[in-house]
Amino acid sequence: MLHRAGFVPVVLFRERFHRLPSAMTDLVEQRQMVTRAVDMLQAEGFDVSCDPGLLDPSLPPPGDQGLSLGDRLGHLTESTQSAARTGEVVAALSELTAPGDGVLQRLVESLDTTADWWEGLGEPADPHYANRLRYIAQKLDSYALDIRSMRGEMADRHPGSPASRHTTPAALPSASAAPPPLPPARPSSAPGR
Repeated sequence: MLHRAGFVPVVLFRERFHRLPSAMTDLVEQRQMVTRAVDMLQAEGFDVSCDPGLLDPSLPPPGDQGLSLGDRLGHLTESTQSAARTGEVVAALSELTAPGDGVLQRLVESLDTTADWWEGLGEPADPHYANRLRYIAQKLDSYALDIRSMRGEMADRHPGSPASRHTTPAALPSASAAPPPLPPARPSSAPGR
C-alpha cells in the first residue's frame, strides 16, 4: 500500500522501510502523500497512529478505492483454477493476449509511454532508463506473442474438452537428501577420446 501511495522502498542490510521520494521537498505534497498512505492503510483495516502534523486535513476523505488493477485481474487466475473445460482457460488467456486491447498489449503501451515521458526529464541517466524500459517492453511484447500463439494451440482443442486437473506438485527433496548416483560413464569409441 505504501508503494501504491508513492513511497520508495529502501532495503538495507538489517532493515527495510519506505520513505518519501527524495525530490519531494514541498511540505504540502509530503503531507498529502502521508495522508493518502494513512488513509489507504486504515481502509485495509490497519491501526495507524500518526502525528497529526504530518497529515493534510484539507484532503477529502477517501472514497471507496475499490480493488487495484492487479486484484481485478486476479479473476483470471481464479477462472483458470476453477476451469472445468479448455474453453474457460482459453477465455482467460484471451483477456491477457488479445491484440490491441489485451492486458499484455496495454502493459507494453504503458511502458513505452512511460519511457517517452522519462526521456524528457533532463537528467543524464534518463535516456538510459527510458531505453531500458523500451527494451523490457519489447521483450514483454515478444513474450505476449508467444503466449498468444500458445493460446491459439489450446483454442484449437475442442472447447468442451475437460481441462487438466490441477494437482499439487510433489514436494522437493530436502537439502540433506543425497542425489541419486550417476550411471558409470561409458568409454567413447571415437579415436582420440
